[in-house]
Amino acid sequence: MTSDLEQSLVFGLALDGSGSELEPEAVLERRPIWCHFDGSQSGSTAALAAMGLESRVVERLMADETRPMMTVLDSGLLLTLRGINLNADRDPVDMVSLRLWMDNNVIVTVRLQVLASVQQVRRDLLSESSASRPQRVLTKILVALADRVSAYLETLTIATDALEETLLEAVQSPDLAEVAELRRRIASVRRFVSPQRDALHELARRKLPWLSADEIDRVSIEADRFARYVEDLDLVRERVMVVQEGINQRLQEDQNKRLNALGLLAGLFLPATFLTGVFGMNVGGLPGVESPSGFYWVIGGMLSCSLALYAWLRLRG
Repeated sequence: MTSDLEQSLVFGLALDGSGSELEPEAVLERRPIWCHFDGSQSGSTAALAAMGLESRVVERLMADETRPMMTVLDSGLLLTLRGINLNADRDPVDMVSLRLWMDNNVIVTVRLQVLASVQQVRRDLLSESSASRPQRVLTKILVALADRVSAYLETLTIATDALEETLLEAVQSPDLAEVAELRRRIASVRRFVSPQRDALHELARRKLPWLSADEIDRVSIEADRFARYVEDLDLVRERVMVVQEGINQRLQEDQNKRLNALGLLAGLFLPATFLTGVFGMNVGGLPGVESPSGFYWVIGGMLSCSLALYAWLRLRG
């Protein structure tokens, strides 16, 4: 069992105000405590069971696919969250899952990938040496997750501003592939931010007895932040759609101009085509074949007809 803990435990922090980091063998007895596990390790299931968690809780913490959700059980709180992926060579919108179990004395978090928000909270708690409740860890994690979503939303907003400026400059249209990629990123973030907002609103509404009034207020504040981020994502998405419509309209206008130019050329050559057809009929001889200036008369006639047609088209606008 100790080997499973050593393999899967990322860190364990005592929440007694000392801010001390614990060895794997100490996390089974020390309370209150925050234990963070690497769910990709083979011994993580056994390690979670050794922490005294119910089998259904362990199963939910180790699920392959998760979406943000909140479940209150008799023994505690089960919460699944998502955070912006800041790992190297990874897409930020491939949001990292954080599975969390908490009661009045223990908070257990499980990751499959490194989550920067958790690392930030860990550094803060080690430097403050003041955390004495698992509930405080929860609220700090929520704040860190929201901060990173806010920062990434700012990058999406800046990218949208750049697309709008490019479109308004009328020098060149933004790349449609770039617009499609931005829409994909917005949709990917919203896919998880929206249910995360709902889960946190539900958590704040339940008013669990082992959450203080201040902690419930903090959860509610972070839920409102995520609700605002959903609204901001919807606004950015609408702006990107307007940009895409502008690009499509400009492409349609360019296509119409090309078609008009081709139609004008075809119209200008129509009299010439008619005359060459008439003079090319070998019925009763070719007209003008006996005259040395016949060719020039035909050319002049074709040019005159074409110029007359061009002038008529110009007058019609």
